[in-house]
Amino acid sequence: MTQPQDPRRVNVIVELIGHTSAIAELNDRGDLAARLAVARERITDPQIRVVIAGQLKQGKSQLLNSLLNLPVARVGDDETTAVATVVSYAEEPWARLVISAGEGVEPQTVDIPLTDIKNDLRRAPQAQGREVLRVEVGAPSPLLKGGLAFIDTPGVGGHGQPHLSATLGLLPDADAMLMISDTSQEFTEPEMRFIRQAVEICPVGAIVATKTDLYPFWRQIVETNTAHLQRAGVNLPVIPASALLRSHAISLNDAELNEESNFPAIVKFLSEKVLSRENDRVRDHVVAEIRAAAEHLSLAVNSELSALSDPDQARRLTEDLERRKQEAQDALQQTALWQQVLNDGIADLTADVDHDLRARFRAITQHIEGVIDTCDPTQHWAEIGAEVEDAVANAVGDNFVWAYQRAEVLASEVARTFVEAGLDAIKMPEVSAAEMGAGVGRLKSLARLESKPIDKGHKVITSMRGSYGGVLMFGMLTSVAGLGMFNPLSLGAGLLLGRKAYKEDMENRMLRVRNEAKTNLRRFVDDVMFVVAKESRDRLKNVQRQLRDHYREIANQTTRSLNESLQSTIAAARMEETERNNRIAELERQLNILTQVIDNADKLTAATASATATPSASH
Repeated sequence: MTQPQDPRRVNVIVELIGHTSAIAELNDRGDLAARLAVARERITDPQIRVVIAGQLKQGKSQLLNSLLNLPVARVGDDETTAVATVVSYAEEPWARLVISAGEGVEPQTVDIPLTDIKNDLRRAPQAQGREVLRVEVGAPSPLLKGGLAFIDTPGVGGHGQPHLSATLGLLPDADAMLMISDTSQEFTEPEMRFIRQAVEICPVGAIVATKTDLYPFWRQIVETNTAHLQRAGVNLPVIPASALLRSHAISLNDAELNEESNFPAIVKFLSEKVLSRENDRVRDHVVAEIRAAAEHLSLAVNSELSALSDPDQARRLTEDLERRKQEAQDALQQTALWQQVLNDGIADLTADVDHDLRARFRAITQHIEGVIDTCDPTQHWAEIGAEVEDAVANAVGDNFVWAYQRAEVLASEVARTFVEAGLDAIKMPEVSAAEMGAGVGRLKSLARLESKPIDKGHKVITSMRGSYGGVLMFGMLTSVAGLGMFNPLSLGAGLLLGRKAYKEDMENRMLRVRNEAKTNLRRFVDDVMFVVAKESRDRLKNVQRQLRDHYREIANQTTRSLNESLQSTIAAARMEETERNNRIAELERQLNILTQVIDNADKLTAATASATATPSASH
């Protein structure tokens, strides 16, 4: 499968960048040329990243191996994918580890034998005890030749959902997602929650219902899951598939068996929805960068051309440019509106995110305390612990998604202040998930209960202790009446008092156990809150720096554009006629090119908006 012929209009966009960069260099605008160079690098990046995600043991790695017809991912009966594995095209197969080199230092890469990908690489000897961030594999698969790069992620389920935040953190930079769920049962609540979270960040994706060869009722499961998605408002196709049938079809060269595996439907989805880049955030961002740079340059070229063409207008133009220059310089001051909006927005966002996290944790605590009050925690502590850790992990994931969406809204609000000030060449930055620090890491486990379940011996001793006191007390009283120590009255009283003592002891013990369980629960939630709140604050500080640097650069570029326009206008007024005519011709040429660049950028933007507004037939 090869990529459709230039579906993103990359050649056109690169040509527009080339024309705009040439004019930027002619006008000594190195800042705009550097900005366009970054845009060129992004649009010419051939990789189209597809994240493969899902709960534990759903067949993610097996599906990837069968899709590529190569053993690029580890499979087995235990948790096989422990770190993210990135698989891209290579003429010759290779594998390497990406290893953390410390805080603030670029990660290092270490080549490993291709056979090592069958092992658990978290403790690979080549890492020398350092953290393995990811595994990268090059594979000579025709499916990858068009630019696809698959990212096989660790399962997001399991005890405490340790990989949930890390997987969510990969999605903002992904072009598409394949959510894997086997057909042994319909979607679980954690799966539906993860799907809803993932679609908020990466809207292009599909559900692959695996292991259809194992479960005869897979069609009913697929229909039920499709209904669940519709009720949740999630517009993702469900593709049933069998990796085992696919493997047999390839080994036997059986086209009919390959059709039965339904892998051609996955390949079709990748070709039509992913390689075609229906929802291409990178392209939209690059086109906006080109338009912004062209508008900056047009401002200077127009100003100089107006001054040369009509010398009498130079004075009026100079006054207008002086005024606009002062407005742009005001935007650089610490008290400027955009700074106020950004600082106030980050303060509000930090408070809201913290409040949202505390509210989620408070609801979890209240719910689990209610569960504790209705059972014996010593008998059900394992189930309670699993429920708490899953609920906390889901709450952290929801909080991250919400913070990411709010950060994007804040970026657009800051951009609007520039537009309202008359600075139109503004593009909202992409909020990087990597800069947000998406990964929270593995959550601490809930502590064990010190109390143990009561055994039968303890129950008997407690009852006998109460009965002994009752028999002794009533036996002494009835002995005055001439009865023996052991008589029906004393034995009956002993039985009643023994039962009362037993009930009181059980109630007191249950009260102590439940209080201990609640104390452990609150301690666990407080510990997680301490860690996650710090991560959240750091994440939002990174967002603030990201937005501040972006808009400060925008303001600086705007100021420089206006300043150079002013200088060009003044210089044009002093130019000799022959030189002026030559300069007018050159400026008209540049302005004509820039006008065409802006027109083409607008057409590309309009075409993207039209494609997005028109729902595809599969939807």
